[in-house]
Amino acid sequence: MIWIFTLILIGFFFWLTNLQVLVLSRDWPLILILIGLINIIKLIKVNKRHTIVNNLENGKISVQEAEEKLKKSH
Repeated sequence: MIWIFTLILIGFFFWLTNLQVLVLSRDWPLILILIGLINIIKLIKVNKRHTIVNNLENGKISVQEAEEKLKKSH
């Protein structure tokens, strides 16, 4: 699934470059920043899920609470 998104994103960048909307020699730092922000958001989501599972394993929350929190984290 992630490969499909990656291919679409690469194609989109090449298309914007061909339209001269995006100039890779000028805009590459922006691309790196966007990739970094996407990775940070993914890391926060994964960390939140791990916290919920750990709280469930330690008995701090019930199964129903964990289920609700996991649904909200998607």
